[in-house]
Amino acid sequence: MTRSGFTLLEVITSIVIMGILSALGLPRFQEWMGREKVRQARREVTVHLAGARAVGAHRGCNAVLHLDDTSDRVWVTACQVQGGGIDTVGMVNSIAERYGVSFETDGDSIQFTPQGLSFGSSWITVKFTKDGYEATLEISPVGKAEW
Repeated sequence: MTRSGFTLLEVITSIVIMGILSALGLPRFQEWMGREKVRQARREVTVHLAGARAVGAHRGCNAVLHLDDTSDRVWVTACQVQGGGIDTVGMVNSIAERYGVSFETDGDSIQFTPQGLSFGSSWITVKFTKDGYEATLEISPVGKAEW
């Protein structure tokens, strides 16, 4: 009589090998996740930067990207579509809550004109950090993002 299948010894050996490979790969995966969270936070701020430029041009008024590094929040404000006043466009996003990343910046806002231009006086540097990983976003005086 022939039997098909695996013996208990073969199954245990396979499980031990998978455990060893997982133990070796887990630290690398955690490193990758830390780096990726920092990159995602940088992309998020870049998207808000482009959004501020677009909203200013679309609404025909000045739009401002706000960077609050004390609470790690980013948001865009512009004129209201109808009536006067200022409107927060979209959500106030907390980079710390969303990605677990903090950031420091040497400027608190970037203003865009209805033509989509920014007339800043100097470059703004935004530095993102998480668990020893860093990424930097440079914003030129005309509002262009450079990684």
